[in-house]
Amino acid sequence: MWPHTLLSWPKRSISYIDAMIPMPITKFFRKHRAWLVPLLILVVAFSARLVYLNQIQEMPTFNYPVMDEKYHVKLAEQINSDEGLPAEPYYRAPLYPYVFAFLHKISGESLYVPRFVQILFGTMIALLVYLFGLRLFTPRVACWAGGVAALYPTLIYYDASLLITSLMVLLTMLLLFQLYRAQARPCLSNFVLAGILIGVAGLARPNILLLGPVLIVWIWLVIKPHIGWKKALVRYLVMGLFAFLVVLPVTIRNYVVADDPVFIAWQGGFNFFLGNNRMASGWSATVAGIDMTWEGGYEEAIAIAEQAEQRKLKRSEVSDFWYDRAFEEINQDRAGFASLMFRKLRLFFNGFEIGNNQDLYFNRNYSPLLSRLMFNWGVMFPYGLIAPLALLGVAFSIRRWRDYLLVYLVIGSYVMSLLLFFVCARFRQPVMPLLILLAVFGGIHLFGLFRSRQKKNLILALFIFALLLVETNHDMLGLDPKHSDATSHVNMGLAYLEENRLSQAYNEFKKSSKLDPTYGSAFANLGTVTSRQGKLAEATDHLTRALGLEPNVPARYMNLANNFFDRTDTTSAILVMEDGARQFPNNPTIMLRLALAYLDAGRLDQSRAIVVAVLRTYPENETARAMFTQIENLSK
Repeated sequence: MWPHTLLSWPKRSISYIDAMIPMPITKFFRKHRAWLVPLLILVVAFSARLVYLNQIQEMPTFNYPVMDEKYHVKLAEQINSDEGLPAEPYYRAPLYPYVFAFLHKISGESLYVPRFVQILFGTMIALLVYLFGLRLFTPRVACWAGGVAALYPTLIYYDASLLITSLMVLLTMLLLFQLYRAQARPCLSNFVLAGILIGVAGLARPNILLLGPVLIVWIWLVIKPHIGWKKALVRYLVMGLFAFLVVLPVTIRNYVVADDPVFIAWQGGFNFFLGNNRMASGWSATVAGIDMTWEGGYEEAIAIAEQAEQRKLKRSEVSDFWYDRAFEEINQDRAGFASLMFRKLRLFFNGFEIGNNQDLYFNRNYSPLLSRLMFNWGVMFPYGLIAPLALLGVAFSIRRWRDYLLVYLVIGSYVMSLLLFFVCARFRQPVMPLLILLAVFGGIHLFGLFRSRQKKNLILALFIFALLLVETNHDMLGLDPKHSDATSHVNMGLAYLEENRLSQAYNEFKKSSKLDPTYGSAFANLGTVTSRQGKLAEATDHLTRALGLEPNVPARYMNLANNFFDRTDTTSAILVMEDGARQFPNNPTIMLRLALAYLDAGRLDQSRAIVVAVLRTYPENETARAMFTQIENLSK
């Protein structure tokens, strides 16, 4: 059905092109339009992504990434090492880390090659959007939607990022493609392949598995009328079985290495708490009192749970602890939870691109292409325009709901899965191609109402569109743009610090501190740089200010205490670490640093008590075990 649609482009659909190009070219285009248009989309999509990739090579974070990108690099290095990953269940879904590790290894640890491979994924996504436009809508919709996808700024941005996003978008589109194949020809093999793709997508991002139960609606309303309920049920069960079989090796691996039957990854409970606690913002993956870095958050998620349960927990039990704690807070304030869910829904359709841990808009400083494709001139372009048009597209398409039911179910189930956790720009990308298709359909349909002079329908549609436009383009977050820029300058400085380019790092951190004098991370990193430069007194001033601004960040205590140790001021170091231990009694790094401070001061009994307490919770902690041995030897 796809090739037939592709080759049956009616002549009237290119009339607007005929008026723009010379006659010989028009004739050539008519003759070869079946392959010229998709080729043009591929060329534009690939060229735009390659231009962007080469432009951002000037960013210090390109070769020295920070935050989640840095996590993936470290994970790839672990996977490729002789030791491999630790003998514990996966913390995050494993597909992308292994794909990235493979690319990292065969490219000689280049970070350009994985990014380049991902822009190939993005190029294919633009082509799939075009093909879906032909399959579900009209050639005109297909053309425009393919062009928009080829140049859509957030797709371009994430295609070049060392994140799962690009792969997940491609898997989502391939899955939907296969589901429509199964709908057109409901043979068993098509449902087997659909199940395999669901499982693979689940290994990339488990929340996509929510689509599985939802697809029973499609089976009942679309598949059953054609083949009967028995055959339809068998195909649904076969699809679920093969999805399960794809995931099963990961579950078995988790059980074998840790005697813990974690289905895919165990971070679900902790993320659910981050997204639904009483202080949750709906978009931020942090909570007061827990380390904001992924390393610190990982350690404290375990430590807090084990401290509360007074025993060592399996990783699945840690996840269950955080689920239980989240549900306790939800039950205590159900009205607040309902309000939070509604806020997340509004955030999903809000035009502002919320960075999870990096500011998308900051990259415009390094990419002239991105700066021309993403901006805010009253409308948060482009998503502030795409979102309301997509909602209009849904309304206009309802008359043919059977044709679009799969699109509705994929978008609906995915949005619901995000509402269970938190919403930001990168998490809504997997359904962005579908929103683009609906938006283009909605825009063309709106223009059709204007051309056909259907005044009543046009006025109603424009009124609804205006309301949606206002809703999607007002500032919901109230973020200070100076703070966002300050965060980005800190990230640039951290990359320079990795390269040991201290003067450039100092300049970035200084810019950050001037943009936002209340941003503790800027001063903490100024302290790190000046300490490396041997300016210990200046470093003390910066680190003291950082601790005063961010007393809820464990690293602030560590940094200041280390500075006092460098100045041979053990007494001050102990006082700082005692404050840190009172603030973070479940943080093993903080507690062991205090134990070391006591050890340096000759206070062996206090040091031993802390080390023993840490070993009780973390018996495999090598630092604690080494310190215990050292203390015992000194006590003899």
